[in-house]
Amino acid sequence: MYNVKGLVLLLIVALVLGYLVLKPLNRRFDDSDQGSWNVVRLPPFKLPALARDSFFFAVAALVNLAVVAIRSPSPTQIYRGLVTGVLSSVVRDPLAIAAYTSRVLPLLPLTVLGFVFTFAIALPATPGRRVMILLHMPLFLALSVVTDCGIALVGITAGLPIGPAPIVAMFLQYTLAFWMILRMYFTTYQLPRVTQVPVLRRGDWRDNLVMILCLGASLGLVGGLAVWLIGLTGGNTLLDFFIVISIRPAVIDLMSVLLGLTKLAGHRVEPSQERPALEVIVPAYNEAVGIQRLLRSIDRAAAEYGGPVRVIMCDDGSTDGTYELATETIASFSYATGEVIPGEHAGKARALNLALSRCTSDYVYRVDADCALEPKAFIYSIAYFLDDPRVGLVGAFTIPKEPYTTWIDRMRAIEQVFAFGFLRPTLCQVDAVPCIPGTFCGFRREAGLAIGGFVDGMFGEDVDFTCALARLGWRAQIDPRIVSYEDVPRNVPELRIQRFRWGLGGLMSFGRFTPFGNGAPGPRFWFQIPKGNLGRLFVPAHFFFLVLSLEYCIFDAGAHHNFLRFLFALALTQLPAMVPRLLVMAYFRRLSLVPWLLLWVVFATLKRFFLLEAVLSCGVRPVRPPVAIRDRYPTWGALLGQAPSPRQSEATGA
Repeated sequence: MYNVKGLVLLLIVALVLGYLVLKPLNRRFDDSDQGSWNVVRLPPFKLPALARDSFFFAVAALVNLAVVAIRSPSPTQIYRGLVTGVLSSVVRDPLAIAAYTSRVLPLLPLTVLGFVFTFAIALPATPGRRVMILLHMPLFLALSVVTDCGIALVGITAGLPIGPAPIVAMFLQYTLAFWMILRMYFTTYQLPRVTQVPVLRRGDWRDNLVMILCLGASLGLVGGLAVWLIGLTGGNTLLDFFIVISIRPAVIDLMSVLLGLTKLAGHRVEPSQERPALEVIVPAYNEAVGIQRLLRSIDRAAAEYGGPVRVIMCDDGSTDGTYELATETIASFSYATGEVIPGEHAGKARALNLALSRCTSDYVYRVDADCALEPKAFIYSIAYFLDDPRVGLVGAFTIPKEPYTTWIDRMRAIEQVFAFGFLRPTLCQVDAVPCIPGTFCGFRREAGLAIGGFVDGMFGEDVDFTCALARLGWRAQIDPRIVSYEDVPRNVPELRIQRFRWGLGGLMSFGRFTPFGNGAPGPRFWFQIPKGNLGRLFVPAHFFFLVLSLEYCIFDAGAHHNFLRFLFALALTQLPAMVPRLLVMAYFRRLSLVPWLLLWVVFATLKRFFLLEAVLSCGVRPVRPPVAIRDRYPTWGALLGQAPSPRQSEATGA
């Protein structure tokens, strides 16, 4: 029944493709970052530009139109022909091959191939880099074909029913697309060097086991439901694909529910009578509008706490009177003490590090200047440090300041109530929180000093701080009883700036803490960080798919795929995210926000669009020989008497 030589060749091809995809993920080839340890020095990135975004969508529309317009043979027929050809070299059963290939749904491979082509054209890059990006197209096409062939071989050998095969194939292709797109980003962009903080963490077996069990149970339940739903669609390709892309958020939400159940069955930390000395560091630049509210809230929290609380605010060269207002407010403190130290407008990280260098207490709190604290914030947070010597960071339930006056206030409230009221606290059960944000971050001073403070020169210093401490073995906790209020963007342009900064910060942090070949201690590194960046990196591909689906429904409309069905399917994909958010809002008595859920699709689309801008603006690496070759052979600059690069000097002992 099988051609042994063909089977062996297929296995060899699969191994080679896997090696080609996974090998660059350790980033040992990248010398973009000229900084060291806790200082990042990257070439400047590009600012977002609507012209660049419009060009991306224009290219995507033309590529998708070509995919829809090609008829004889269609892209689907070409892809199925490739799968049939490979299977025929291995299996000598034409009927079995035809049964599987007739169910192949190549919408995801076509989406990824079209996106890679669009990305190569629209990204500001040199011709050489564009060619390197385009080479990912045959790589992923081969991966996808081998995956479909592998599923068919397993099904034919084991006599499995054909029905679930398409959903299994799409799920595996979705996973492979993530690895391939991650490879493309890592080899394309100029990113910070891999962190130099060593892995000293030990004893994560329990966290890993609990995460694996909860993830497996969630995947099994959601996957079974997806198979049942696809059986009801009657082979509708568009609906089937929308169901598949809804699996990921549904799996994550159900996994969080299971983690929450294990948390409820565990130990609950209650406030202690001990009141050790605390210090609060605040970086501030032109925060005259809100700095007094923050400082007064700290004084009220100090009154509730009852122990020594000292504030060290670093004014980072403000020009709006922040320094004078902060000095006046601290002088009027009734319970806390503090000082304002001047900075030189060198950035938030340097301001934080300058304030941290003045600290002497064992416990330090970092709070951004646009926030405000609930009175019991210190009482509930210090309890975690006193209860467990492994806890190195404690975060808060962060929500927008009230009253809400704009639709963005409400959207951000919905987003944060779910994230900080449910999702992140459940992840604390297996110490998988990727970031304790600067809105409220308590930490042990010895831990912060051990990693050199806050990273300078990149976005996402709070992600870097959390992950660096985690590598040393410190655990992180978030408690919804600890409440911090923050300012949120007042309008769409401000939201654009915020999400663009977060998008670049996410890419930089993932490059710095990639778990591939760099250590993955605990679920934070082997699951949560890659999972979070899966959504971020797939944003451009999702946009491409939406354009493809829309054009498919307009120009090739039929009974199973038309514009109304497209809108219905798009709305259907939002349901897995809406249900748990409704329940969490009800628990935290935020049901007044429910009517604003009608704007959630608009808000989510804007967020994805601004992430796309970040992806299109990150600095691009030039195409040049590997470091080893450049170190061994002289460059034109060296022949002309120019100074060698730092990497060449290091390699030659200069």
